[in-house]
Amino acid sequence: MRSKTNRRYKPGWRGFWAGIAAAFSFSNFESERGKRTGLLENLEQARREWKYAKLYFNCVMDPDLIDHAIFYMGATEKKYIYLLKRAREEGLNIESYYLN
Repeated sequence: MRSKTNRRYKPGWRGFWAGIAAAFSFSNFESERGKRTGLLENLEQARREWKYAKLYFNCVMDPDLIDHAIFYMGATEKKYIYLLKRAREEGLNIESYYLN
């Protein structure tokens, strides 16, 4: 027997349909939209970081900072590519996020 603390469980067909209704509730769609919006915001931020890293690399003169700029540019590029793949898997329209 299930404990009373589990509110989602209701025996019989009534419980089955209540579970189906809960799965398609408005709050679930809202949370999904929030995840997608968050992913797009992260993608935009990663794109800006990568562009900044390229500018930083082009402006650095000190040999020690050149190593740092190379590492930073590589790290930001990997992060951006990872987020692009995640957005593509989620089915988001990401054509505007490709850099030229």
